[in-house]
Amino acid sequence: MNLFIIMFKEILDNLRDRQTVFYALLFGPVLLPVLLGGSLVASFKQLSINFDQVTSLSVVNAEQAPQLMEFLYSNNIDITAAPENVQESVRYGDNLVVLEIPDDFGAQLRQGQPAPLTLHVNSADKESSKAERRVTAILNVYERTLNSLRLQHRGIDPSTFDSLDIIQNDVSSDGASGQLLASILPFLFIMSMVMGGFYLAIDTTAGERERHSLEPLLSLPLERSAVVFGKYGATLCFVTLSSILTALSIYTLFRLFPVELMGGQIRFDGLTVTRAFLLASPLLPFISAMLITVSAITRSTKEAQTYLGLLMLVPMAPFFLLQFLTLRSTTASMSIPMLSQYQLLESAVLGDTIPWLHIGLSAAGTLAATALLLYCAGRLYQRERLLD
Repeated sequence: MNLFIIMFKEILDNLRDRQTVFYALLFGPVLLPVLLGGSLVASFKQLSINFDQVTSLSVVNAEQAPQLMEFLYSNNIDITAAPENVQESVRYGDNLVVLEIPDDFGAQLRQGQPAPLTLHVNSADKESSKAERRVTAILNVYERTLNSLRLQHRGIDPSTFDSLDIIQNDVSSDGASGQLLASILPFLFIMSMVMGGFYLAIDTTAGERERHSLEPLLSLPLERSAVVFGKYGATLCFVTLSSILTALSIYTLFRLFPVELMGGQIRFDGLTVTRAFLLASPLLPFISAMLITVSAITRSTKEAQTYLGLLMLVPMAPFFLLQFLTLRSTTASMSIPMLSQYQLLESAVLGDTIPWLHIGLSAAGTLAATALLLYCAGRLYQRERLLD
């Protein structure tokens, strides 16, 4: 009973704190997914090229290459007249790209020589670079067509020069872009959990010590374990609520954004997000215990903010580790908290089969680490130096 009284007291105290409510219920669950997920989706959209979209292209001397103009038109590019000052037009964004055809273009083709083309582009402008990639890809197709016709005109089979016929069979269902997007999900879940209990953990120990309210609490005829677990329960409630709100935000976010832009079959439906939340749920007690333990070590709010601020790097470590290293899911990695959840959640989003053994090892390893952290927190609360 004493445990629940302390827990509800801590929850009510922190619900009155705007900073705690903002980071636990708004920043981690809502703003962070929108900022990270939105920017990632926007960057994918910036890189992707829609060849079905009709665009316009300014061309200098279009009359010198009528067949090329017809080929561009057949690939959804409308030809327009080029401005007088081509370079300034491209530099200042009036035209994304300009294609310049020299006067001797037709003569070079007729002589069987390489016909020069100049594509004016502003590489510092993302839209200009995107337009340049599209035009270059279409011009490359046109060049291969001309090369094939030249060889056929000379009685040579174009396939004679194809020594290899390489067929790339990508067995992944989602490609590299899908892998990157899938890694965002565990990152958002774990960061929101840490943000959810961050300020509450600081306030319940270091904050109370500075306000001189911790000593009267510890002087009451209560077992120290009830005090520890009461504060732990309050932190766990905030962490759990923050992660639930994060799951709802992720589901809503990717319902609004077209995931097919990433060229894969990433799954962010309700079933997948629920499954991801359940796989990450062993981290709820683990992160709560970690926050309580670290805040109990510190002697002031400022010191607690410093230590817990450094602790924010821990959830980021597996994210960056998995971006640069290929770490496969093994029975050894499944027993490591956070790393195992990153791997399990990535597999869930990618639709891979997850062995029950890996789920069991991940939960067991994380809960064992939780028990160890709670034991350390209990020992710290038994020490009289906690009030120093």
